Amino acid sequence: MALLDYLAEFAKENKISKELGEKILAEAFLTLYRRKFGKEYTNMEIHIDRKLHLYQVKKVVDEVTDPITQITAEEGLKYTRKKSLKVGEEVRVPLDMEEFTDRQGVMVLKQTIKQKLVEVQRDWIYSEFITRQGSLVNAKIKSKTDKPLPGYLAMLEWRDAEAFLPLTETIPEEEIRPGTTVRAILLKVNPASASFSEPQLILSRACKEMVIELLKLNIPELMDGTFSIKAIARKPGEVTKVVIQSTDESLDPASVTIGKQGVRIKPIRAEINDERVEIIRYSDDVRELIKNAVMQSRVLRNRTAEVYHVELNSEEKLARVVVPDEFVAPLIGKKGTHQRMLEEVVGYRISFVPYSEFQENLAQKQKEVDRILGLSEVEEAEVELVEEESIPLEMLPFSREQIKTLHKAGFNDVAEIIEKCYSIERLAEVCNISVDEAVAIWQVIKDNITIEDEVVEE
Repeated sequence: MALLDYLAEFAKENKISKELGEKILAEAFLTLYRRKFGKEYTNMEIHIDRKLHLYQVKKVVDEVTDPITQITAEEGLKYTRKKSLKVGEEVRVPLDMEEFTDRQGVMVLKQTIKQKLVEVQRDWIYSEFITRQGSLVNAKIKSKTDKPLPGYLAMLEWRDAEAFLPLTETIPEEEIRPGTTVRAILLKVNPASASFSEPQLILSRACKEMVIELLKLNIPELMDGTFSIKAIARKPGEVTKVVIQSTDESLDPASVTIGKQGVRIKPIRAEINDERVEIIRYSDDVRELIKNAVMQSRVLRNRTAEVYHVELNSEEKLARVVVPDEFVAPLIGKKGTHQRMLEEVVGYRISFVPYSEFQENLAQKQKEVDRILGLSEVEEAEVELVEEESIPLEMLPFSREQIKTLHKAGFNDVAEIIEKCYSIERLAEVCNISVDEAVAIWQVIKDNITIEDEVVEE
């Protein structure tokens, strides 16, 4: 019949199975049934073979009080091959299709089928796309819109579903023309609500995941496990900082990811409006990680920031980073944006110290050390122990942490410290500690051994 042909065509257009089509048709006829007999009635069945058959399911009773749901055994035998019927059994009474397929009925039926298909498609979209949330998709831009929010309507190439790219999730200053296919992250899959009849597939080109997925797409080492992304910070349209760890020490993540003459990074930058992508080599040593991150920061054209010294407060996650004076302001950035990005990828709060200020502070500390050691202000001096040529570190009341630091730096006795680290800066550098920590070590030495200075005249 025409109605079945209509359903088959509609099901094909909407890419649903025959079984689902039959279920939708049954629900549509149930709507007509309840419209005809009353909203409280649901005792209708639909069977589809080559034709469509409707049945009214009635229960056998001794005395009929509701002819819509009840039937006597005598009347019920007309609709079954059984020779007898007992009270409580069910009988399927054929319904006349013409009662439902008049002009108005067909119109209601078609509208109901459409509505049910929309509901099914809505549920299907949600279940289909929720598993792909956070993944990279290709989206063909249909048009720009201001309602309900400014942004772009798009069709996803995968499954031909409609999505929305809010203007707030685009890269600043980018203008996307209708008909253009762009890559984006499927940021959210919101269930349908009273406000929106269909699930909202929200896209983003400004999120961090956009760069992560592009890197995975273009860098095989990220897919095979040789490289892994440890941290990322992004300011869309300007710069993304990515910390990458390599399981192969011979491979430098920065040079491999960028590629010869930038051949690997260029396609990624082209996809995000030529945004700068800084690749930072990961290190378990926080000082080294901070140095790597700062030195990769291209805040001054054609110049790389030097890092002279890094002091850490591990308990409070604070880092003082000494850099050239002219790099302090650019590394902080406008309203501290660049500094916050660095803090995000290294996991420490950072304060940048101008080298000139550090030198001045260092000079004051050195005077303190000279006073501790009792050194004369001469052009050249050598210090020596008076009583002992070698004193194990454990003989002095260093703290457990100080001994651990000195051992790590390769020192086993005090004589080595005095011989190799004649300045506060040198001790701080060799032990990878702060200036104040170096002064504290010198103080322990001064309080427990006798040191003389031997003047060497030219």
